[in-house]
Amino acid sequence: MVSNTDERQAGPVRWPYLLLAVAIFVLAAAVLAALMQVPELLPQLAAPSPTPLPPTATPTITPTPTPAVVLPTIHDLGAQVDDAAGTVTFHLEAQVPPGRQIAEVILWYDTEAGHQLQRTTDPLSDTVTLSYRLEAAKEGLTTTLTGGELDYWWLVRDSAGETVRAGDTAPLGPTLETTLVTPTPEPPPVDFTWTVSESRHFQFHYAPGSAAERDRFEIGALAESALARTTTVLDVEFEGRMQIYLVPRVFWQGGAAYGEKVQLISYLDRNYTDIETWSYFTHEGTHALAQDLIQPKENGGGPDGVLVEGLAVWASDGHYRQEPIDEWVAVLASSEEYIPLAELRAGPFYDFQHEISYLEGGSFVKFLVERYGLDTLKALYGQATGEAEHDEALVQSLYGQSYAELEAAWLAQLAQLSPTPEQAETLDLVVRSFDLMRHYETELDPDARILPSKAPPEWLSDTLKVFLHRADDPPNVVLETALIAAQERLDSGDLEGTRSLLDDVEAALDDGGALDRPSLQARHEILELLAVQDRAILRADTDAYRETLDHDYVHPVADDDLLQMPFTAFEQEVVRLDIAADGLGAHGMVLVHARLASLSSLADQPYEQDGELFALTFTKRDGQWRLSDRQPLDPTLPTPPALED
Repeated sequence: MVSNTDERQAGPVRWPYLLLAVAIFVLAAAVLAALMQVPELLPQLAAPSPTPLPPTATPTITPTPTPAVVLPTIHDLGAQVDDAAGTVTFHLEAQVPPGRQIAEVILWYDTEAGHQLQRTTDPLSDTVTLSYRLEAAKEGLTTTLTGGELDYWWLVRDSAGETVRAGDTAPLGPTLETTLVTPTPEPPPVDFTWTVSESRHFQFHYAPGSAAERDRFEIGALAESALARTTTVLDVEFEGRMQIYLVPRVFWQGGAAYGEKVQLISYLDRNYTDIETWSYFTHEGTHALAQDLIQPKENGGGPDGVLVEGLAVWASDGHYRQEPIDEWVAVLASSEEYIPLAELRAGPFYDFQHEISYLEGGSFVKFLVERYGLDTLKALYGQATGEAEHDEALVQSLYGQSYAELEAAWLAQLAQLSPTPEQAETLDLVVRSFDLMRHYETELDPDARILPSKAPPEWLSDTLKVFLHRADDPPNVVLETALIAAQERLDSGDLEGTRSLLDDVEAALDDGGALDRPSLQARHEILELLAVQDRAILRADTDAYRETLDHDYVHPVADDDLLQMPFTAFEQEVVRLDIAADGLGAHGMVLVHARLASLSSLADQPYEQDGELFALTFTKRDGQWRLSDRQPLDPTLPTPPALED
């Protein structure tokens, strides 16, 4: 019991101390926790103050200024087609530099009415919005385009004389398409007048704007050179003046002689006979000079075809160009193609195969001149009447032997020659190519088979129309350029290439002009490419033009200028075209036909490159032809071969 009393007395003395210790501990923990938060609450006390950064500049937003207009600019153009109403509404938005005014706005579109141009010349400000409505019912839709599209362009000219041109294509609806009409070719004017130039011995007549007019100075020099050669060969003098009519189309083989020394000669860049011009001058010039050899006769008459054409072929040293006459006729003489002299003389001479009869005549005359002299041949030529009995007696009196005996001696001389296989094959290809050419004329260019009986001064309008125009449809151009290429290959000695191309032409003619062979298809595709390019140039469509160019084409500054010309007509007429053996390349020649809108009058004006020639190169990539090069080309006229001493 004593023990319990002692414990109760000691309790009040310990508890205050325990409570004090707990309180101190809690206070210390609180202080420690507070000190751990000091760096966050007072960072300037927890670390040194960093150097303050400069204040960030607030960016100033400057609006981009609208570029100043420094040249006339077309901002927008278009064409709205209302097929049901039969209208096409063209619109334009344009601007010229500050301080200038719009002086003139021109709209061109590709119909006969649109070619007359829509002009706005009223005083205008420096900006303009214009529109024009074409009403088909009122003005018609006469156009050469038949694909349901209508090309157009706008031109803006400012008061400083600066211009801008841009255009596009309007797709027509089915109703408007039914109203399209193809224009009828214009006939020659009733008062048509030949353009004339002269040289010492010639007066040349040609159509205005033709290739002959372009090359008149070269033609004059060439004709004089050919005449000098011919007079030397024939040993004659001439101091008069011959009349030569140069027509821009092929007829027969391209040459004819009339009385009074009047000659008719084909002269055009796409001459699908590919006969050299000097040969025309020497051949037809021989006919003209030989008229003076013919002696007057009581009953008329003159030399037969063997003498007439034989003299011209001999004097020209070939029929179409310089040719190995005797070697070729030696080949004929040993073949079934040979025509006996008696048959040729009896005629009709011009009904026989053309090349064979002319070559035989040329070789026979050459034999007579070389063996018996030119004077005896002239006497025969001048006194012959074309009547068999008379001429047989004449030959007997002049040569002391008959025609048959002369023929035998001539053939014996030819038999001593040794023509090469290449000469024999070349002759075969020459005959075949000209037979195909005449087949082409009959089938696809029938006007070429017309040979007027009267000289050009007496022609009426129907004949003029024939001789001042030529066939220009794609099959005509494709086959004519193929015929030219075949002759060029033959001239270069590429006999296999010539034969292959003639095979293609023959297949096309046998199938009514179908262009199924690859070489002909390639030509057609290139024609289509150039037609697309022509349209792009005509309507100033830069994007469409560049799509016709190969990536290797060097884009000259002149192309940009070309697209800004105010063309009212632009066409590249293909006059030469050949395809590489691999079918991936081609080269050719085009003749430019172009007219410009005048900015000072209502009439069109000439384009300085109208009638000029350009050499073109094409490349085929990924199945598409593109233009890879274009260079101006000066025409060259080969000269007659020099005479041997």
